[in-house]
Amino acid sequence: LTTDEDHAWFRTQQAGLLGKHFGGMKYEDVVTSERLIYGDFMVPGADPRVYAQITDMPKLVKVVEEYLEDYNSVSNAPMKLVMFLDAIEHVSRITRVIRLPLGNALLLGVGGSGRQSLSRLAAYLEEFDVIQIEIAKGYGQNEWREDLK
Repeated sequence: LTTDEDHAWFRTQQAGLLGKHFGGMKYEDVVTSERLIYGDFMVPGADPRVYAQITDMPKLVKVVEEYLEDYNSVSNAPMKLVMFLDAIEHVSRITRVIRLPLGNALLLGVGGSGRQSLSRLAAYLEEFDVIQIEIAKGYGQNEWREDLK
């Protein structure tokens, strides 16, 4: 879904299927906000972290930008990212997946689309460490097992 037309088509499909399969229920009654974003990172340092729907989009943007600034202040490879709502939605999805036990995701996209940067930011939001395996000539199963330790 890359254009407004795509989003409109998708919402129309959702509304039609909802009405057809759920007794004439209206889309507006089920989906009460433009974007459905959930996360447990809205209160930095909270313990326990509460996973909840995020409805305040300006506050969400501010919080994620603050996390990005914090990441850049402690990282030796700062990231210069523009945090717009679509990117923040991806970050929230990645955080949801990596918080799951044995959670993993296959991120697809063209080079330079932000997969690695958004993953690093999501890991930082969830207070995880990122370890990147470097594969070189002669890298085999023994090296793989050692890297997994």
